Amino acid sequence: MWDHTRSELMWVDVYRGLIHSARWNPRGRQLHLERTYHAGQAVAAVVPCTDAGQGWIVATEFGFSRLRSDGTFRTLTEPERERRPATRMNDGKCDPRGRFWAGSMAHDRTPGAGTLHCLAGDVSTPVLEQVTISNGMAWTGPDEFLYIDTPTQRVDRLRVAADGRIAAQETAFAIAPGAGAPDGMTIDQEGCVWIAMWGAGAVLRFTQSGEVVARIDLPARQVSSCCFGGPELQTLFITTSQEDYSPRRIAEEPDAGLLFAADVDVPGRPADFYVPGVSS
Repeated sequence: MWDHTRSELMWVDVYRGLIHSARWNPRGRQLHLERTYHAGQAVAAVVPCTDAGQGWIVATEFGFSRLRSDGTFRTLTEPERERRPATRMNDGKCDPRGRFWAGSMAHDRTPGAGTLHCLAGDVSTPVLEQVTISNGMAWTGPDEFLYIDTPTQRVDRLRVAADGRIAAQETAFAIAPGAGAPDGMTIDQEGCVWIAMWGAGAVLRFTQSGEVVARIDLPARQVSSCCFGGPELQTLFITTSQEDYSPRRIAEEPDAGLLFAADVDVPGRPADFYVPGVSS
């Protein structure tokens, strides 16, 4: 995610438990790594707090933790710790009201073993059960967002009730077979969504009716997520993965696992931050 208040990019290395922060030099097309935090467990997503002194909220292996600038972590809640089959947290994002939504998945990808959680006031609530690989989100309003449960091969539209729970869920659009598996997602100022297509080596730009209107190809097949950043929010930062790669496959695909940047014509929207103390 891009922190527009600090002009820095933050991203995670899930299984190594690392959270990276870097400055972007648009002229030199380079990222300058500033710091790396070690969580000591898997990490899935990171978001800043509106109060910089509160640090960041991290979706860690079993739930949510607070990260301070000195590198210390404090567990807030771990709703996934005792789950069977074993699960871990996956992708997450804040909504315009300052709540942090993040979901889970089983390590062995057991269907329906995951849950979408909402963190508000440092208390998490399960809001959507029976998901398999909880993934990308894009907020289209304060009480509505697009959501990906990867194996469904579709993007759903979810509406949020006043109490923070899901009031309605419907299919926004389906993704064609062979296009790749939908993973991380972000939204631009025209309301189109950019989706990382796992297994297809691409990021696709969709209208909210499901028409593909742009494509970015990458030299790595497992494309995991994307976000807008840079001074004008016209750089799309894209993460890729080496998950389950053998040494032979790494040699065949040496760019897998790298972070990429691509310029786009339509700017993105600024990321929403976590508001400490916000109610559900």
